Amino acid sequence: MELFVRHMRLLGALLLASGWTASAQSPCDLSVTGGTNFPYVSTNPNYVCESLETFVYINTAQGYADPADANPDNFNFSWYPFDLLGGTDTQSFTAVFDSTVTIWCVALDVQNNCMWTDTIVVQVAPAVEIGLPDDTLVCDLNGFTLQPSAEAQAMPGVSWSWEPSLLLLNPETATPELIVDIDQWYTVTASVGPQGACTYEDSIFVTATVDPVDLGPDLNLCGEEEAVLDCGLDAAVEDILWNTGETGASITADTSGTYWVTALNPQGCARGDSIVITVVDDPVIAITAGGAACIGQPVDLTATVTSDTTLAGVGWSTGEAGDMITVTGPGTYEAIAVDVTGCTGTASVSPDFLPAPVPDLPLDSTLCMEEEGPIWLDASQPDVAYAWSDGSTGPGILLATDGVYTLTLTLLSNGCQDSASIEVIDFCAQDSVYFPSAFTPDGDMVNDTFGGYAESVGSYELVVFNRWGFEVFRSNDIAVRWDGASDTGTELPGGLYGYRAVWRPLLEDGVSTGGFQEKVGSVTLIR
Repeated sequence: MELFVRHMRLLGALLLASGWTASAQSPCDLSVTGGTNFPYVSTNPNYVCESLETFVYINTAQGYADPADANPDNFNFSWYPFDLLGGTDTQSFTAVFDSTVTIWCVALDVQNNCMWTDTIVVQVAPAVEIGLPDDTLVCDLNGFTLQPSAEAQAMPGVSWSWEPSLLLLNPETATPELIVDIDQWYTVTASVGPQGACTYEDSIFVTATVDPVDLGPDLNLCGEEEAVLDCGLDAAVEDILWNTGETGASITADTSGTYWVTALNPQGCARGDSIVITVVDDPVIAITAGGAACIGQPVDLTATVTSDTTLAGVGWSTGEAGDMITVTGPGTYEAIAVDVTGCTGTASVSPDFLPAPVPDLPLDSTLCMEEEGPIWLDASQPDVAYAWSDGSTGPGILLATDGVYTLTLTLLSNGCQDSASIEVIDFCAQDSVYFPSAFTPDGDMVNDTFGGYAESVGSYELVVFNRWGFEVFRSNDIAVRWDGASDTGTELPGGLYGYRAVWRPLLEDGVSTGGFQEKVGSVTLIR
């Protein structure tokens, strides 16, 4: 107050020196100015926040009936205390207050030679020094909370709000708990004062995605199998230790037991995992074969598991399944036994088969019996008995007519037999065309098409019909044959088809043609 008095005295001396009268220093009179109330000092917000800017002003307008008289240009403003606000000479200003303080303003009305004054106690709400720690790495999310300074937590009347709130448990408290392990910025707002008028913010970046250690589920290994256990971390960055003493990112396990690993990263996060390895012996299997038989006769192969195991099933290299299969020819046959853990055991056997004779007959032949036949076929072999389809038992047979001739040989040493056949087709090209009774359009280049066979003809026409009498193929060239498809290229079904062929054979001079010949017959399409 003493300082205020000194400043007022100084202000009076200045006014006198400038020609003001003593009466000009008296308070202004509302009856003169026509105002409704005395001017007053105010702040915005009314409740001042420590460390935050506050707007301060003196309201002179209500002291005058005419608003023009309240123009700031008509006033000299002085703010006190001088050591805090000295030099401030405007109607309003902004300031930062760090504690509760009393301030006042002297407003000299130059036009009316009077003075307005008002005093206000600025109530300052203490600032919240949130003081979040530096950005941090969370090794274990379980129970981790965000922590403002102890002083901030101890302040009464503070309201807390954290964002993003969906990633936190109790985000309206000073120490919320992290519930999602992601790398994230977290921002807190601390509010104090009436209706939380004073707000303060701080933020922290939390790294929560630490590379885990995961050895996977427990494993069963079979026999000589090995498992590579990989912790998934970089041994050049992390300190890794296995219970085997190894320090690399991975180890190889081939014995039963529990394997564990620990890892420590440069930030001090320790993690670990374990896995149980169980090594299961492979099942042992044996195969027995029945007695020797002739090729083509059945031999039973039986698989037996001799080890103590729970069997899931037995499969064979033939594609069959079960404990026993029957084979009719030589070869190596393998069985595989699978137990309930998926482990397998294998065995193989080559059953004995007695040798059998192999008839050696020429390929099916087409010939003109009038010119080339009959012919003698000799099928001699040592130590065999012969049986031809015509009842003869010698090593040879006279092929005098067309037809199929079958020879069965019996090996005298063991009684094993084998058979073969030859078909003889009687065809004379000079006066006839041969039509086969069946064909197989399977692309093997053997009997793939149907049509007539002849050395040459003067004219030729072939028409093929399906069973309902509809034409499916027509040719006027003996070289153009039916491939078993329709004229649109669609494969026709297997079965019996009828045909009618008309041709004129070439005579001996190779130029003249004989009379028309006709053949009506059927052919079997085999698919």
